[in-house]
Amino acid sequence: MNRFFFFLLFSCLLFSCSPMKKAVIYKETSNIGEVKLFKNIENSELNYNTLYSKKVELSVDINGKENSLKGMLRIRRDSFIWMSVTAPLGIEVARIYLTPDSVKFLDSYNKKYLLTDYGFFYDRFGISISFSCIQKILTNVYFNLEDCSSSESRNDKFKFERTDNDYVLSNIQKRAINRKIKKFFKKKRKNKDFALVLQKIHIDPEYFRPYKLTLEDLEEDMGITAVYSDFKDINGKIFPEKMIFSSNFDENRIKVVLKLSRLEFDVNVTPTFRVPAKYKQLISSTE
Repeated sequence: MNRFFFFLLFSCLLFSCSPMKKAVIYKETSNIGEVKLFKNIENSELNYNTLYSKKVELSVDINGKENSLKGMLRIRRDSFIWMSVTAPLGIEVARIYLTPDSVKFLDSYNKKYLLTDYGFFYDRFGISISFSCIQKILTNVYFNLEDCSSSESRNDKFKFERTDNDYVLSNIQKRAINRKIKKFFKKKRKNKDFALVLQKIHIDPEYFRPYKLTLEDLEEDMGITAVYSDFKDINGKIFPEKMIFSSNFDENRIKVVLKLSRLEFDVNVTPTFRVPAKYKQLISSTE
């Protein structure tokens, strides 16, 4: 498992049911305003203490080359995110354990481990990310793709649009780009310090949950998309069983698909993370 795949697991992520419901029921949208929409989003947010997916199917496609893995996901709200990833034949290849202030990763295939914090992602990849952000992404909670802020602090900065099928929140901002992206553009003989970014958040009119989020550089071939689908009613909790995260950067195309099944909420979950004595530590960029 190389460093790029390790980053992909984190960032694109950084996972007894009633009958299936479609992700987006295209019924006529109600004629509500922006304030009412955000109130409905807040009231419809997933209310849970723990989430346990006993089976996760993970598909990673990088420029047309696809790898399929399986695993388990456990989340205790505001406490930890734990995931075990297995290759065919059930052999564990990775284990991830996140807390609000720490990042722990086991590369079982190469017998290596990483103990660091969230500054690692910025130092190594130029990406600012937090535990809260990853938790929101994995639990289909409304968030801002740029900074994962809450709706309470962002609702006055979006353009609101009601379509026949959904509600759309969008904005365009001039954003400073990080040093990694600057270096990339310099190789292409471009001096670029800022990006003109269009963000769109599509809200489902039945569940008042985000079902599609896009972040697009209007001047370059760069973008990120997150799509949530296959929503189920699991003992009164609405949750998507399928999540697709895709990105394009110049000529690179990455697509990550998560399919969660055997889902349970508010059951006892514990993280298991032990570093074998023979494993070697990966060098953290924060050290």
